[in-house]
Amino acid sequence: MQRSSVLRTLTLSCVVGCGGAGAAPSGPPADAAPPTADGAPSPLADAATAAPAADATPPPQAEAYPAGPYGTGIGAVLEPFVLQNCNAEGGATAPWRFDGPDFFTSQLTVLIISAAWCVPCQREAEVLERTLIEPFRGRGVRFVQVLVQNADRSPISEPTCRSWVSRYRLSLPELMDPTFITSPFVPRSAFPGNVIIDRRGRIRWREYGSDTGLASIRTAVEDVLANPDPQ
Repeated sequence: MQRSSVLRTLTLSCVVGCGGAGAAPSGPPADAAPPTADGAPSPLADAATAAPAADATPPPQAEAYPAGPYGTGIGAVLEPFVLQNCNAEGGATAPWRFDGPDFFTSQLTVLIISAAWCVPCQREAEVLERTLIEPFRGRGVRFVQVLVQNADRSPISEPTCRSWVSRYRLSLPELMDPTFITSPFVPRSAFPGNVIIDRRGRIRWREYGSDTGLASIRTAVEDVLANPDPQ
């Protein structure tokens, strides 16, 4: 009996001491969140784990187009619009937004508003690529042409738009404006109408009815690039 008692004492001592003095307690840690009534971990535990550091930098906000008021005069903010582009990537027709992503990566936008029957517009289109687009490539200038009417002065159609692009070998967005929403920039249908808008959406320069080719546009573009943010 004495031997049996000694063995039980030794066994009990081993069980109590095998964890060592530094062993972690078998119960939950003191700062653990209490379980919910159904036994699931408390949401507070996840919230504490997922909380960002106090000095975490918030993600940058995307740029937004000015929210008006809008106008059509020099210094006014141009109201953004959406028109169909017959010269989209791959030769497709697709919606084109004035305030799309490329607006925010450009220093300024040049709108050239034309009609298929307009002789000065045809002359501009013939030299547009080599006179404007190529010289300003890589300088943050976005060129966009808007066609309003067919050769018979009916609202612009997709076949006429595509034929215009092909005839003049144009690479810029070629927009169709059959309802003539750009009419404020072409009073009395005195085509072409030309408008320069800076990256804040402000109209910096405009003209209409010019027959001087693209010389006046080129001069105006250089002036706006040289003074991008007038007071």
